[in-house]
Amino acid sequence: MFSFRFLRASSLLAGVALAALVCPPCLAADAGKPGSSASASASAVASAKAPAATPHGDEPQDDSSPPDGHGHANGGAGGAPPGVFQPPPDTAEPDPSLPAGTLRIHVKDPDGKPLPGTAVTIGIINNSVAKGESRRRVECLTDADGVCTLRDQDRGQLLAYRATVVKDGATFAVPPFQLPSDKGVQCVLHVYPVVHELGDLLVVSQAILYVEMKDDRVQVQEAITLYNFGKVAWVPRDFALGLPPEFTALTSQQQMSDVVIDSAPAPKKGARVRGTFAPGRHELEFRWQIPYNGTRDVSLLAGMPPNLAQARIMAPASSQMKLVVDGFPVAQSRTDNQGQRVLVTERELRRDETPLGRVTVEIRDLPTVGPARWIASSLALGTVAGAIAVAFAARRRPTRRRSARGEDPAMTTTLLAELAELERAHRAGDVGPKTYARTRRELLERLARALRDGGVAAPGDGPRQAPGVPA
Repeated sequence: MFSFRFLRASSLLAGVALAALVCPPCLAADAGKPGSSASASASAVASAKAPAATPHGDEPQDDSSPPDGHGHANGGAGGAPPGVFQPPPDTAEPDPSLPAGTLRIHVKDPDGKPLPGTAVTIGIINNSVAKGESRRRVECLTDADGVCTLRDQDRGQLLAYRATVVKDGATFAVPPFQLPSDKGVQCVLHVYPVVHELGDLLVVSQAILYVEMKDDRVQVQEAITLYNFGKVAWVPRDFALGLPPEFTALTSQQQMSDVVIDSAPAPKKGARVRGTFAPGRHELEFRWQIPYNGTRDVSLLAGMPPNLAQARIMAPASSQMKLVVDGFPVAQSRTDNQGQRVLVTERELRRDETPLGRVTVEIRDLPTVGPARWIASSLALGTVAGAIAVAFAARRRPTRRRSARGEDPAMTTTLLAELAELERAHRAGDVGPKTYARTRRELLERLARALRDGGVAAPGDGPRQAPGVPA
């Protein structure tokens, strides 16, 4: 999995729950109306702003932007407003009153009432240096008080536990934990009713797209945040984000939950999202690419999540480049902490606006390859061809043993290191196929010349060991 040098969508707003506090009447007034709960939240969201950030974790310098917020769907000053459910936390806490090796799990409904007769699965991972990773599962059933207890469990720094409950296709889990050596652990896990259709659920989303030119391709990184303010869990059956037909290299950030992002099966084209969206905040991160053939302008379509309240589009750019997004304000130029120019545009959706299902992003006035580059390439190619011809002519002439010219070990080491780095970048998706093939060919040619000049015998000289190669 790649290192996702990417911002969290929580940097967009001071938390949608905090934004919802600004407009509780509109939430309460719209409760129960088809299709209105999410738009009410979207209206509330429009009252909160935060500065842009870049995938490198840098904040563009914009004195007009308010400070960052750290809101969370689980938080809110003075409790949740009408129409917004504040989910209780799922916890795993050491408990000195429990004997060492004891694990006690309380399973509750959204109101904190016990759920008897619930099957609980405890996953156990053992990461041993000598034996590698091993996994096993233990199951238990909650009693009349909604509690199940495991005793005499293994303890140690190499062991990790996780308690889960599966219900109607949804997975509810306590964050992974370890058992202390001298006490037990008390867990609290909440299980919610499950729905598969969005309907009137109080779900709001926000999205960030970071569009970046990468040699012979365009790379798009997306951060999507879904806020579920309802009292039920959403397990979508058909949740997909549309992508261009020519998209490739879809890769997602690993999730702690059961949420998975992969390519949608035919005939659809896009990123399919599967998993459990319980009450609270859920962050999704993924990236994809489309080919770039060196044109002056690039245009792409990207699908948006449901009930979108705010979207921000960003692109690092030269002084001449422009970012244009259909239906969005004119992009503003900002500078991140590394001194790079970043174009940013964002839009907040009002209650009376048509839902935004997709965005059209254009990057204009890209630098194109001029004739000077092709002339230089042709001259360089001619020079290389001439050098090869001279080398072969020299090899065909009978000569005495060549003088030892001695290979430069530093040069060979550098070329080998560059080859290794190129392979790593290609596997990580940071280098496109054309650039990879061209650069690899050039490095291999340079390495072959270095090894040849370092002492390979001339014709008629008899065998001789090449420097740096064991006999």
